[in-house]
Amino acid sequence: MNSRLEQGMLTLYHYDRSTAAQRVRLSLDEKQLEWKSVIIDTATGDASQRPENFHQLNPKGLIPLLDHNGFTLPESTLILEYLEDAFPDHIRLTPSSTQERAIMRLWMRRIEDGIHVASRTIGVCIVNRYIYKEADKSKLANYYAQMRDPVRKNNDQINIEMGLESPLLPPSLLAFKNLFREMDAHLKTNSWLAGETYSLADISLVVYLTRMSSFEMAPLWKELKYLCAWFNKIQNRGAYNTAVIDWGDSTAEKRKTEGLAAFETVKSLWTNAG
Repeated sequence: MNSRLEQGMLTLYHYDRSTAAQRVRLSLDEKQLEWKSVIIDTATGDASQRPENFHQLNPKGLIPLLDHNGFTLPESTLILEYLEDAFPDHIRLTPSSTQERAIMRLWMRRIEDGIHVASRTIGVCIVNRYIYKEADKSKLANYYAQMRDPVRKNNDQINIEMGLESPLLPPSLLAFKNLFREMDAHLKTNSWLAGETYSLADISLVVYLTRMSSFEMAPLWKELKYLCAWFNKIQNRGAYNTAVIDWGDSTAEKRKTEGLAAFETVKSLWTNAG
């Protein structure tokens, strides 16, 4: 039977540089699943790309959103787990060991425990505030009017206004400094985050190194040699090229320019954090 008929139709609503979308694309490509792409890029402060019923599919109005034969699922980490359950005959990205699966989920839990919010704070303070300030004012107002997450909206307002002086930036950098140190220590004695198996934990967290590197921040953790070696291993995987590199980043030049301009300030905050 045709593999496409066996798996049914998978459609992913996403855009190029979203960390949440990157991890879903990594899973899809590692599992060698066929899928259809629908681009919805709201990160530039324009909500008009969303289909009219998008909030019915995901009340938060965010991507990624997976549609599998009419069943829709938001939230990237839930999508990762769903793909494992829905396609058990494809390449597995969960360890066979009960203990390693638990370790995998502990690492993935860090996303909901605050690291994703910290990632957005860093991005808005360094780069996105300039993108939003250049955006069409009416579209930006509509973008925030439709934003259903009050914490996200409040954080954005503070970070857009204050940039590198935002009181939310130092704790966000500290969160990443602590996470990267913990990952480095763990990877000193383990091949991958869950142990000896490349898993959803690696896929879930590698996207933050990709994001921070796009802001020219990689020198901040260059002494964490086990973390750096792990990142290099993942970058050399075929799925990283198809799921991350090949999709590009429409804001790459802006990220580089503003990241370099912010580096010394961010480095000082990073050094003094914790």
